[in-house]
Amino acid sequence: MDKKINIVLIIVAVLVGLWAFGSFSKKESANKNEVADSSKTKKELIASGHPAWQPIMYQEGEQIVGAGPELVAKVFADLGVTVASKYEGAWDVVQEKAKSGAIDVLVAAYKTAERETYMDYSIPYTVDPIVLVTKKGKNFKYSKWEDLIGKKGVVTVGDSYGQDFDKFIKEKLSPTQAKTPEEAFTLLEKGQADYFVYALYSAEGYIFKNKLADKVEIVPQFVSTENFYLTISKKSPFVSLMPQVNALLQKYKDDGTIDKMIEKEKQSLWGIK
Repeated sequence: MDKKINIVLIIVAVLVGLWAFGSFSKKESANKNEVADSSKTKKELIASGHPAWQPIMYQEGEQIVGAGPELVAKVFADLGVTVASKYEGAWDVVQEKAKSGAIDVLVAAYKTAERETYMDYSIPYTVDPIVLVTKKGKNFKYSKWEDLIGKKGVVTVGDSYGQDFDKFIKEKLSPTQAKTPEEAFTLLEKGQADYFVYALYSAEGYIFKNKLADKVEIVPQFVSTENFYLTISKKSPFVSLMPQVNALLQKYKDDGTIDKMIEKEKQSLWGIK
């Protein structure tokens, strides 16, 4: 009788063990599926950029388009990541969202010490000359930054023009802060500003598109020439991909892909080569 009881107890124990193992396996499988689902949701990277910095980046409806977004999409596609390049507001707002991690990637940015606290920078992938735009016939002699002291300047909110020139602006100049390039050009046309600090290609394109060649002009001497970098928020799950991103950027610099993207965008926007 005792032997029968022992056999029954053993069978029950085995059945309980099998049931427990099955429950554990199902739970483990469910957890794996949750991780897999979570990784799928992270496959889409949110990118953004300046809404008015053609041909590298600019707003078109609810998207940021241009050579920068095209390059970012190409690089991350090579890494198996889908990119959604979205308009997220004015440039200062976009930077704040990169700081919080709401935006993963900025398609192009200058390097500053403050930005480096919340974003990792790629290798530079192109250069961006910075110039002065003046009212037609009001061009002035310019050869160095000090020539701007005492003049009425205008810059756009949230923009950097290189760390050294940013510091000079802060310490020596008191420019008006315009919300958009349109506002800055209007100030020039009305004679309420002597110069507008802007990117060369964006300035050329804006003047061409809006037929302002008889109203404003570009000072020939560059203010500075800055590098453009791709940046990844330090709070983004994609920040660990920077070494692979750099390798691909170098590849596309070396084979001329990036230059072709920029030239194609300039041609498409303004017919400028």
